[in-house]
Amino acid sequence: MEEIEKQSNNKNLKRGNPAWGKKADGTGKSGNLGGKPPNELCITHLQREMLNQPCPYAEGKTWAEWLARRGMELAGENAAYYRELMDRLEGKVTQPIEATTDTVVRFIIGKGYDDSQGD
Repeated sequence: MEEIEKQSNNKNLKRGNPAWGKKADGTGKSGNLGGKPPNELCITHLQREMLNQPCPYAEGKTWAEWLARRGMELAGENAAYYRELMDRLEGKVTQPIEATTDTVVRFIIGKGYDDSQGD
């Protein structure tokens, strides 16, 4: 940090500044405070906890075992399920992107520049 302090004239980077480490609202908190809820409130978290519990649809099997078998059965019956299963098992197939290298790109920055210079 000292090296940054020496290289920068930005007073907010210096530890002596009372605003150092605080956000613009002055709280000093960072992150996405109003964003993703804690794990206890996420459906995915609850489902993961259920995976090792007994499944009511298949005696002697856990939810994980039943879901694995059911996913395989559905993949055999439906192409959409098969694609989803293959994407999960093998990884999603990416499409190649073609591009030409002899393309001329011209950027105009600002307003009112005279185009009399040409290309």
